[in-house]
Amino acid sequence: MTRPLTNVFAVRNAVPILARLLAAALFSASLAADPATDTVSRVRALGADSPAGTAPASKTARKPAKGPVIGWNAATGRMNADVPKQPLSAVLPRLAKATGWQIFVEPGTEITIATAFSDLPMREALGRLFSDVNYAVLPPTNGHPRLMVYRTAARGATKAVRADSEDRVKEELVVRLHDGARFTAEQLATNTHGKVVGKIDGLKAARLRYDDAAGADAARSALAGTEGVDLEDNYRIAVPETPSGISASPAAALSIKPAPVGTDRLVIGLVDTAVQSLGPGYDAFLLGRESLVPGEAAPSNGAGLEHGTSMFANLMRSADAAVERAGSTVNFGVLSVDVYNGAESTTSFDVALGIQKAVEGKANLINLSLSSESDSPVLHELIASYRNAGVLFFAAAGNEPVTTPTFPASYPEVLAVSAGNRQGDFAPYANRGPFIDLVLPGSGIVPYGGESWLVTGTSTSTAYASGIAGALWTPQLGSPANLEDTMRKNFGLLYGGPAKKP
Repeated sequence: MTRPLTNVFAVRNAVPILARLLAAALFSASLAADPATDTVSRVRALGADSPAGTAPASKTARKPAKGPVIGWNAATGRMNADVPKQPLSAVLPRLAKATGWQIFVEPGTEITIATAFSDLPMREALGRLFSDVNYAVLPPTNGHPRLMVYRTAARGATKAVRADSEDRVKEELVVRLHDGARFTAEQLATNTHGKVVGKIDGLKAARLRYDDAAGADAARSALAGTEGVDLEDNYRIAVPETPSGISASPAAALSIKPAPVGTDRLVIGLVDTAVQSLGPGYDAFLLGRESLVPGEAAPSNGAGLEHGTSMFANLMRSADAAVERAGSTVNFGVLSVDVYNGAESTTSFDVALGIQKAVEGKANLINLSLSSESDSPVLHELIASYRNAGVLFFAAAGNEPVTTPTFPASYPEVLAVSAGNRQGDFAPYANRGPFIDLVLPGSGIVPYGGESWLVTGTSTSTAYASGIAGALWTPQLGSPANLEDTMRKNFGLLYGGPAKKP
């Protein structure tokens, strides 16, 4: 059952835009609004499939990982552990996954744990794991005990720990260097038999890759506790699936026109898969196609519809619906940044690199029609730094009808977009968590290759938000961040307001 909203589209100015979206056949109300209609099975949804990041099983046999191993018997309340010199930040997610507990840690708390034991009662086991830090086990909430790990006081344990994710790239580490660190990223990689495969210089972050998961775990153990070095994980984010063609009337041509070259304009960075040609009317708005692979060309139009292409089409259609007069000139263009490069998944680190490339290309609004269950501190910090500089972010909330936070949508600096219908309900597939900021239609029809393609998901809703914002922006507004209030007033949730914003 979908969760009802209160007057989600009640603001007067939103009504004409939504009406034009509907008239343009961008939103199939019968499919998106009726919980009895399985849009994913009837037509494979093209959107920010959540939980994103599930990678295909490798066909190459791998050595067993030698990271933290924790076993928990809930019936007997006894625990096993084999932790070969690992940082607290690596142990807690494994403990959360093994036990199902809600775990919170005091920010900045970091110790190195090295222990092994078998069949110990909970109190003794936790004492062995956390001998150098304080902890408290609180009564269950919603059936799960809460473990607080801290140095000063239990009330300071405010950072939630997510269970170890299958999305984690097990053969990689992300290292963050503090000012005054004694080693470079290259030295750290060499000393631990790895190699640097990516860097974000502004954050002093580097992506280190090893031959296998065992090599990465050995490096994590070796680097644990190194002064001036923080260790993080990298996470896979799967490319959304390609939709099927449908029988539908051809979409009308775009009526909007791009502003003349040299005019002040908003640049929307579409961080996604590659964008194919959709014809002169659309392509006139493309400012460029970038890729994380130097010299990577745009995909052939015979290669099948790309997710990025469908998001570009929906972005443009929503901008067309947002203008009051057909044929109006709009002050924006779109910079495509391909972070998948034809692969089945990207990573949180590469999404961060894609955002950086978009901003370096003058983008000041970023569309992220993708989502993951895994929180990446590097990605969050990069987004926060650009948001402070005036860049506006829209991200998809995800395509599972849950309230679980997804990333990057749930970051405070991002406007999280979910899918809803004209009656004020969430679409049956859409995330409806308290972190969501905006709700827009979640289905659209994309003309491509002489066919019509139905695309459904919160990724489509996100593209709609970016297109509407692009159409509403004028040079007089200045920073695109000034559009946030307008978008909230027109498409924001009204049932108590978003919980994540201060």
